[in-house]
Amino acid sequence: GRSSEIMNKSYTFDTAYMSEIVADDSSDLNVVKTVLESTLDIPPTTLTDRLVVKNVCDMIGTRGVRLSAAAMSAVLLARPELLKSEVSVGIDGSMYQFYPNFEKDLYNVSRVFLGEEFVDNRLKLHLAKDGSGVGAAIVAMTVDRDRSH
Repeated sequence: GRSSEIMNKSYTFDTAYMSEIVADDSSDLNVVKTVLESTLDIPPTTLTDRLVVKNVCDMIGTRGVRLSAAAMSAVLLARPELLKSEVSVGIDGSMYQFYPNFEKDLYNVSRVFLGEEFVDNRLKLHLAKDGSGVGAAIVAMTVDRDRSH
């Protein structure tokens, strides 16, 4: 296959590219062509090349949704008392924020683990900007509180 100097470096294929590629519904996949050829400096691509890249990005996105739903559901299932009331989950990350249909798909996959009734009526997903920083602060606060008891 063909590559480029940019693509041969680790961590250069950003999730923003995946979001753009998956969202491209044009017949010639012109956005995919632009990302591959102009942004990533890959030699001229064929429509078949672009279809393969779009399908791979779609598979990676689907995997991301499934892993996110499994992790979130595992935490909630470990605390069954939470499933009796409304639960809000803050989610950080560009996949949740920008990837086409990520939130909708996350709800759909979560139904498999948590049941339709809970997901449709009591689960609320929200974008949590700087989620890792906030999460670290909550953990630190909890540890400090536990030490003083």
